[in-house]
Amino acid sequence: MILALEGFWLIFVSLIVFILIIGVIIVVHEFGHFLVARKAGILCHEFSIGMGPCIYKHQFKNTLFCLRAIPIGGYVQMADDEVSQFLTKGDKVGLILDDDEVVKIQADFNMYADVKGVVQVFKLATDEDTNMYITLETEEGNEETYLIRPRAVFSLSKNTNIRIAPYEETFSAKSLWKRFLTLAAGPLMNFILAIIIYFIYFCIVGVPNYNSNIIGSVGEGYASYEVLQAGDQIVSVEGQKVSSWYDFETVLDEYNLTYPDNVNLGILRNGKEENITVNYSIIINSIGLSNLQIEDYELPDGVSGVIVGNLALNYVNDNASPKYPLSSGDIITEIRVDRYIDKTHTTKGEVIAINTWQDLLDNLKDVDAAEVRFTYYDRDKAENEDSPYVLIDDCEPLMTWSNETLTSQNIEKIEFLIGVSPTYHFELGGVIKSTFSGFWSDFTLVFRTLKLLIAPSGVRQVGVSNLTSVVGIFDMVLDLVKTGILPILAFTAMLSVNIGIMNLLPIPALDGGRIIFLLYELITKRKPNKKFESALNTIFLLLLMLLFIFVTYNDVMRFGFISAVWRS
Repeated sequence: MILALEGFWLIFVSLIVFILIIGVIIVVHEFGHFLVARKAGILCHEFSIGMGPCIYKHQFKNTLFCLRAIPIGGYVQMADDEVSQFLTKGDKVGLILDDDEVVKIQADFNMYADVKGVVQVFKLATDEDTNMYITLETEEGNEETYLIRPRAVFSLSKNTNIRIAPYEETFSAKSLWKRFLTLAAGPLMNFILAIIIYFIYFCIVGVPNYNSNIIGSVGEGYASYEVLQAGDQIVSVEGQKVSSWYDFETVLDEYNLTYPDNVNLGILRNGKEENITVNYSIIINSIGLSNLQIEDYELPDGVSGVIVGNLALNYVNDNASPKYPLSSGDIITEIRVDRYIDKTHTTKGEVIAINTWQDLLDNLKDVDAAEVRFTYYDRDKAENEDSPYVLIDDCEPLMTWSNETLTSQNIEKIEFLIGVSPTYHFELGGVIKSTFSGFWSDFTLVFRTLKLLIAPSGVRQVGVSNLTSVVGIFDMVLDLVKTGILPILAFTAMLSVNIGIMNLLPIPALDGGRIIFLLYELITKRKPNKKFESALNTIFLLLLMLLFIFVTYNDVMRFGFISAVWRS
């Protein structure tokens, strides 16, 4: 019961954090649109956060501020032809008049009105004719036409009024430049939010002191954890002197090109110099294998091979198999690498015995895209303690991530890690540099990922099935909540950049799609047909909703996170 309660509270806290993250990003995005629209003189009828039914609303001046039930999405409704969406020929309305001009149109036919009738004609202001009027067939059977005053309102209900904007206060009436700024302001505010968050993040964390060669921390779980400690000063690598972290990384990177098993470090500890040999923690990111924390296991008598380490820290490729077949403690004894020629053809490789991690590296370091088959001993399928392993020689093939995919995500194919970090300090120049470096890394990562998604490729490894919905984002938040506020801040910044860029994509129904229509207007010197633009936006909105449903379904199938957390 206690474990279940812990699972419940983890989900509850994660849900609150998730709503806050999404809420902040959406509020900032929509506030960008709202602020620039108001500055441009565009009337904004509604500022809504969330979707679905309105659970709280407040009218302030001419804008209705709404909080809606589903904490996903939001919008700013700007004056254009929106009133015509609520009022069409045949509707029954009441009119409140002042000097024979309409100051209020009431949708509720039962409320008091100076004139009541059935709408025959309803005309809003345009760039060609700024007059607005409404023609009613009155209760007496006569047709009467009334001018609509520029600041008249349309009353949807007792507490919901929309001001009928004169043409000069509509989105369409503004210059191309003002309309462009209004549309671009939302994504731009997302970028500004990310920069601010990164600045706060690096002010708290600090930046690496690369001028020092003192170890700031040693990662638990790495082989170095037992032999190195914070405060040690690294003075040499394989006999080569180093005096800064820059030197240390440069020499180490050159040494790692030899694919070593360990490295000899000269360190200064308590005023005494020592030579310490550190075994490498190796991660093969192309297929998700590591030797991290293998000290928890040992090879059985008479078995040769390599023990699979902690997979939780790896970039695991599960495209080729519904479930990653290997787990921590399994023993790999043989490997066969079938290299891809194209999407459907491979060159069959030889079965090679694996006795050391060096054997594994030799067979995977030069592989681009390939199908890999292992012979291994599986711990999870053991039936009794006397026989803790079951030999699996018909393993489903695992597809390695291609070099193109790994490079696009800034992931090294093979990492040789010692698990040490430099000391950190606050330095304003470094904080500013790291802020924009973090932002630029996230910004370019989105485009590199989109390239993998849509660009021609010999072996496509990223598709629509790899996209993540709010379910996948919530699953990430579940993990981040366990680690603290700083990773959540970095994640929020990254997500804000992603949402900003996605909204700028040239897809109708998104900000980028509407900007494309502005570009068309700039080139042709005429505005696009409103009905065509509206229809195209509606079609793509429906397509995006279908994509959202498809991606959400995939995430639900992929992540059994709620039940997993509850069971934990």
